[in-house]
Amino acid sequence: MSAFLSSFASYLIKMIILIALGIMGGFIGIKLRQASNRKKGIDVDSSDVSSDE
Repeated sequence: MSAFLSSFASYLIKMIILIALGIMGGFIGIKLRQASNRKKGIDVDSSDVSSDE
């Protein structure tokens, strides 16, 4: 039983680390895209197409 719990805890820690890396990668990607858009002079808020037409 101890081996099972040890293995389960190991996989759980790995899963938590991978999820954290994925979330951090998403936030970094968003920040980089916003910086790139600002550098190119693209205004994201005004480029949204409204469906009220």
